[in-house]
Amino acid sequence: MTSNTRVVVTGAGLAGVRLARRHGEPGLSAVLVGDKEHTPHNRVLLTEVLAGRYTPEVIALTMEAPE
Repeated sequence: MTSNTRVVVTGAGLAGVRLARRHGEPGLSAVLVGDKEHTPHNRVLLTEVLAGRYTPEVIALTMEAPE
C-alpha cells in the first residue's frame, strides 16, 4: 500500500476496530464509521464493568495496534 491509502470500515464495534488495527500500517489512514453514542469497547468484559470489577476505561478500544 502507498502512504496515501485510506481504509474505511463500516461498523465501529469490536470487529471493526480489530480489522482496522490488524491491517494498519505506518502511513495508513483508517476511518471507522459507526452510529453508536460511545466509543468502541470490548463487550466481553462489559458485565465486569457493570458489576464494578473494572472501570469503563479498561474495556475501551483504541485504533493503536497492541505491542
